[in-house]
Amino acid sequence: MPIFSVWIEKASEKAKLMFLVLWGVTLLIPYINYFISPYLWGTCSWNSFGTLYAFAGFNGYLLLGHYLRRVEWSWRKTIAISLPMFIVGYLVTFFGFRHMTSLPDFTPDMLELFFTYCSINVMMMTFATFMMVKKIEIKSARVQALLANLTLCGFGIYMLHYFFTGPTVSLARALDVPIALQIPFASIITFTFTWAIIAIIKKYVKNSKILVG
Repeated sequence: MPIFSVWIEKASEKAKLMFLVLWGVTLLIPYINYFISPYLWGTCSWNSFGTLYAFAGFNGYLLLGHYLRRVEWSWRKTIAISLPMFIVGYLVTFFGFRHMTSLPDFTPDMLELFFTYCSINVMMMTFATFMMVKKIEIKSARVQALLANLTLCGFGIYMLHYFFTGPTVSLARALDVPIALQIPFASIITFTFTWAIIAIIKKYVKNSKILVG
């Protein structure tokens, strides 16, 4: 992160766009590896991105957010581009997942293929959501303060939420929550608990930044 941040400060807009283009290519690799060939551009057991290793992974999302925060579209253009992009990304994710789970002997890797974070369909939904949320203007000082706190706690929430995902899904099943609502239910519970814990740590623990960012 520190190295990448320094590069972003010095890089030209053209260099950033080139990085994003190459990163976009890497978002296709999970599907290329599965449906075409597991060994492409130098990929192997210890290099899943091959030649494009330096442009792959979550750094692309960091740069995409950095780049898009300065892109201003009208509401009309935002909806016209973002809504179809989200729908297409969602449909690929949904029907890809349905296809994999319909196979008789699917593996955990196959199960997760179509919601791999660094995949083109997930990026499309992320892009669309970011651009639409960015257009929302919030005037309430209380809500602004709440969102500011969420931003402050965001990294800690990310670090902690893994401990709650399994138990909250088990809780949803134990409470007989309808299947279609189990993941949303677990997500809300996980988000609420982790945010509360990190906010308390931030407020009362000295040097909490060392612990939770």
